[in-house]
Amino acid sequence: MTDTPPSGDLPRTGGDRPLFSVITATHNLIRNERQESFERVIACLRTQHATAFEHIIQDGGSDDGTQAFVAKVTAGLNWVRFESRPDRSLYDGMNIAAARSSGEYLLFLNSDDSLASSDLMARTARRLRRQRPDFAYGGTAWEEDTGQRIVSARTNMRAVLQRMPFGHNSVFIRRDVFHALGGHDIRYRIAADYDLILRMIATGYHGLALDDTVSLYWARGASADDTQVGREYARIWQAFFARFLPELPSVETFETCYRQGHMPAALLLRLLRTKGLPRPIAAAARHSLGKSLRRALQPWRK
Repeated sequence: MTDTPPSGDLPRTGGDRPLFSVITATHNLIRNERQESFERVIACLRTQHATAFEHIIQDGGSDDGTQAFVAKVTAGLNWVRFESRPDRSLYDGMNIAAARSSGEYLLFLNSDDSLASSDLMARTARRLRRQRPDFAYGGTAWEEDTGQRIVSARTNMRAVLQRMPFGHNSVFIRRDVFHALGGHDIRYRIAADYDLILRMIATGYHGLALDDTVSLYWARGASADDTQVGREYARIWQAFFARFLPELPSVETFETCYRQGHMPAALLLRLLRTKGLPRPIAAAARHSLGKSLRRALQPWRK
C-alpha cells in the first residue's frame, strides 16, 4: 500500500535534486505509542531554514492505522514522500527508502529523534557544499523534560573498532557512497548501522567532523537485550577481521570484547602487522591498542 500526502514539486536548489534526503523508517507507530515522537520529527523538519531537502518516510506495512496517521500529520508538506509496504526489518526499510531517495546526502532520523536546531541543515549545507566530504558527522544528545541536553557519546572515528564512533542518526552519508557499500547488511537486525559505518571507514571514505550536535532523542522504544547486541557485534567483528587475518578469536571471545569495551592486544598487534591495512583501520587499531593496554591494568574490567 502506498499513501502519499498531497504534494507539489519537491523543493530543490542547485540542480534537479535536493541536497538532503532525511529517511525515517516506521512500523506500527500507534501500537508502539510513538505518535508524539513522530510529530516531533515532522515539527523539527518544518522549522529548518534550508529548503533543499526531502523526507522519505518508509513504513513497513503497519496494520494499526499508522498510514492514515502519517498522511494526516504530513498533509500538504511538499517535501514528504511516504510509502508503506512490507519489509524484512528496520534496516531493510531504510535500504528501500534510500533506493527511493534523490538527495546527495542521506540522514537516517528515527521516529523518536529530532534535529538539534532549526538552522542545523542550513549550517551543514554550507560546509558540505564547500568541502564535499563522503560523510559528515556530529554529536547526538539526550534532551530531558527540563530541556537540558546531555551529549550521549563522544565522536571519535578512531574508536570504530570498539563502538559506534558517532550516532547513526548524526551522520550525513553521500547517497552514492551508501549504495557503493551495498547499504545496510540486513543479516544484522540490531547493529547493521555499526557494520555500515565500520565498512565505510575501512574503505577509506573521507569524513568531516561537524562542530555541531546533529540529532536529539527523548526516549527509546524497547531496546535489544545487551547480550543480543554483543552477539551481533561479535559476528560483525568476525566478518570484518577475517578480511585481514587468517586465524580469529571465537565469537565468544568477541562477545567478551564487547562487554569489556576493548579488543585483545594480541589481536590488534597482529592486525597492525598486516600489509596493506587501510590507514583509517591502522589508526583505529593503534587507538584501540592503547585502550586495551590501559585497561589491562584495571583488573575490575576482566
